[in-house]
Amino acid sequence: MLVLTRRPVDRLRVLAWLVYPLAASSLVLLFLSSQSPANPLFRLRFLLSRPALENATLIALSNKPPATPAWVGLFPVGRIDVHQSEVRFVSEGCGVIDECGLAYMPDPIPKGRNKTRIKHIGGPWYHLYSDF
Repeated sequence: MLVLTRRPVDRLRVLAWLVYPLAASSLVLLFLSSQSPANPLFRLRFLLSRPALENATLIALSNKPPATPAWVGLFPVGRIDVHQSEVRFVSEGCGVIDECGLAYMPDPIPKGRNKTRIKHIGGPWYHLYSDF
């Protein structure tokens, strides 16, 4: 014989079941959207996006006016800046007025970039962060 009884619901246990998935999904979202090159998921996004970034770099360097795409690979792009052999893919969402993104710089990094922090990612690719 099966007897069903109604046990009181332990609210703390229900709250714990709701908090863990919410915290885990928040952490995954944070790591997927993070622009820090120290983030391993940033490195993975960069490796998966590298062919698209190199193709967009060739188009930008061909002296054609680059149309600013919404995405290059897995990176959102707000604008593309070209100066001689340097191409910058500037994204949005790095703070209220700060800028960050990726830069293709085959030449040595010029000195005097005090407002822009540059971190080498691999090959001619750098992560940039500009304070205002």
